[in-house]
Amino acid sequence: MDTTLILLLFVIGAFGSFISGLVGIGGAIVIYPMVLFIPPLFGYEISPGIASGLTAAQVFFSTMSGSLSQRGNPDLNKNIILPMGTGILLGSLLGAYSATIFDESLINIVYTFLAILAVFLMFVKVKPENERTKFNKTTLFITALVIGILSGIVGAGGAFIILPVLLAIFKAPFRSVVASSIVIAFISSVGTFIMKSMTGQIDFMMMLPLVIASLLFAPIGTKVSKKTNQKILRIILALLIALAAIKMIMNMI
Repeated sequence: MDTTLILLLFVIGAFGSFISGLVGIGGAIVIYPMVLFIPPLFGYEISPGIASGLTAAQVFFSTMSGSLSQRGNPDLNKNIILPMGTGILLGSLLGAYSATIFDESLINIVYTFLAILAVFLMFVKVKPENERTKFNKTTLFITALVIGILSGIVGAGGAFIILPVLLAIFKAPFRSVVASSIVIAFISSVGTFIMKSMTGQIDFMMMLPLVIASLLFAPIGTKVSKKTNQKILRIILALLIALAAIKMIMNMI
């Protein structure tokens, strides 16, 4: 792997993770299309399978870092984490494996669907209930299983879907959702990362610059977000994701 590709992956990881930290959304929805479309402009072709593998690696390390930061947080809700964590781990394993047995175009189709969903969910306004809200564990498990399958195919942790689903559908308290969703996403990324590693979908040499940049720049994006108008940022990100989805659709036609 030459220096140019290393720099490209580092820049992709830096930009994608900075934007992700800035708006509080998972890195996969930004990084996957960047890994897929930017390197070819410089003569480096990366298949959807490898792109999803690299995305899975980035998500694994970034959500692990985020989960560690939540240690000791009283807002962590085990009644949410246990059923959803179990469901999403199983789903992510199934999703990551299915990406190897179906045509790679499936990855792009699922990403396009998730991208459109992400744009919609960014602007959904919800009013969560109080801390005493009770949750149906079976429904949590099934919901997480579906999210895990879809996110596992692309290599995502699914945090950008988990958070609004918990708020809008389950009416979970906001603080519990923010603290718990990153842990659930990490559990999801464990299954995806392991399966994609075992099936040869992760190029570990290409992974290193992407992951290092993500770990360095995601915290910076988080700090800057506290001083930035989130509504404007979400509109910009929504446009970027929408453009990526349109590009995917054009390539599939």
